[in-house]
Amino acid sequence: MKYQLRTKNYNNIETTEMALHDLLLDRGIQKPLEWLQPNYTYEHSPLLFQEMGKSINLLKTTIANPDATITVVVDSDLDGYTSGAIILNLLKLIQRGQDINFILHPNKEHGIVLEDISEETNLLIVPDAGSSQKTEHLKLLENGMKIIILDHHEMVNDMEYGEYKDNIAIVNSQEENYPNHALSGAGVALKFAQAYCEKYGVPFPNKLYALAACGIIADVMDIGELENKQIVTTGLKYLKEHLFLYQLIQDTHYNNEEPEPTIKDIGWVIGPNINAIIRLGTQEQKNMIFKSLVSPMLLVPSSKRGEEDQEVPVYQEAVRLCKNAKKRQTTAVDKSIRIIEKELQISDDDRAIVYVDEEQELTFELSGLIANKLLSQYNRPVILLRHFKNGDVDELRGSARGKAVEGLDNLKEALNGLTGVQKAEGHAFAFGVGVDKDMLSEFKAHLNLVLNKVNFNVNLYSVDLIAKYNELNIEMAEITAREDIWGHGVDKPVSLLTDIPTDKYDFMGSEQQHLKIDCGKYDVILFNVPQLTEQLSQGEKFDLDAIGEFSVDKSYNVGRLQFVVNDFELKEYTSKTVWDLVF
Repeated sequence: MKYQLRTKNYNNIETTEMALHDLLLDRGIQKPLEWLQPNYTYEHSPLLFQEMGKSINLLKTTIANPDATITVVVDSDLDGYTSGAIILNLLKLIQRGQDINFILHPNKEHGIVLEDISEETNLLIVPDAGSSQKTEHLKLLENGMKIIILDHHEMVNDMEYGEYKDNIAIVNSQEENYPNHALSGAGVALKFAQAYCEKYGVPFPNKLYALAACGIIADVMDIGELENKQIVTTGLKYLKEHLFLYQLIQDTHYNNEEPEPTIKDIGWVIGPNINAIIRLGTQEQKNMIFKSLVSPMLLVPSSKRGEEDQEVPVYQEAVRLCKNAKKRQTTAVDKSIRIIEKELQISDDDRAIVYVDEEQELTFELSGLIANKLLSQYNRPVILLRHFKNGDVDELRGSARGKAVEGLDNLKEALNGLTGVQKAEGHAFAFGVGVDKDMLSEFKAHLNLVLNKVNFNVNLYSVDLIAKYNELNIEMAEITAREDIWGHGVDKPVSLLTDIPTDKYDFMGSEQQHLKIDCGKYDVILFNVPQLTEQLSQGEKFDLDAIGEFSVDKSYNVGRLQFVVNDFELKEYTSKTVWDLVF
């Protein structure tokens, strides 16, 4: 376990009044006070997008024709669902007899799939995708269709459409004129709705902010951007107006009837539940989830055993489906890991875990989750691949996961340029990868060579607070535990606690594999430590040095501060005196 102070030890500060201000400065927030209390002035004008004016005019012209057909393509992730829902909510508000349709991809396809688009469509709206699909654009434009793209992905498009230029508008947060390149697809859809409502005098439904907030958080966009922080902060205020989303949160905080939604609720509750359906659900179930974001009170037949003859609001059925999908997801991940472990016989000498799903036995829709769990178990980069063939493309594709350790600060960059690697795109330690199927052996050999000098047993942590377990500044710990502040781009503070005694503890989990240590004013939580719990059950005792993050336990003990451990070292146990235990 290796660490370094990010700037200073916040356990030793004399007053906590400016601690949050300084922590935010450490994370690159130049105006912490403004960032903590954002307002609408932080939002940029939607008209800064080069083709925003054209886009809303295309919609207005279509709405003027009551016989028109409008189709919305919904992309296959939470940002896609929420951006699509923003557009559908807007269309519900302004439609004048038009036929409004939406398309949900059956798998993980992105953007425009030509065979899915009805020839009857007059206007196609594609949020969260489509910027670079010029070939598809031209085929649709040639058939007399109009197109609005509302996207945030990299643009590979010369934007030259000749005679069709007035019939297509591409609005993308990556364009040079727009100041916030960290806006997600749902954020761009929100700006589109704002522009339309403002231009044509339509009352803007503020509840759309909640959908945009979910898209921004779920797509791991930088909330250090003032506009993103403003959208997320406002969106959290309106989450209660979305019956489906708020019910998911309420069910998690079952001991609190009126929980106040937080950034953590979006990232750890809403995102995983909806993504479970997107990955594993049937097309009918995906439709139900999406409808819950648009028309939550729509009545549908219940699929609950014994209640099939009853009708219930679609949002209630959607919540039940999400819970069941989460259970199936957990089972599928565990089964996939057993298959991989049986075939590979993973050893400490392996520099990375590279597995090709030749027999297609894995639930590959969950490849990222499977890789993450293997990473947590073996502390090695994980690359899961499957044969992919489409037209001229014939390669191995899949997911890669890793984490920063001594000698490796960016796995994606390490893979780019290796023998056989066709592409590695995404975040530094969570990304998609493509490998030449005929060069797999060379790829593995080159990867092992690159990783040979990396010490995977020494994780490098940047910490903000260091304290002996019974000398912890509780007020400071509570600041780092706040759920309404930290997120991607504004990383949650990491702490190091030393000399934690194993005097008072409880085992948790179906197999007693988790450990909770009572430290008086807070608990220390260690997940998946079966060897340690076995040693303790046999009467052994240790002291721990542990690195982790503070949070608040809302499941079983409302308001209880807890320290969730990411890494730890065992030390010789030191008997405690009464003075050690007075805390």
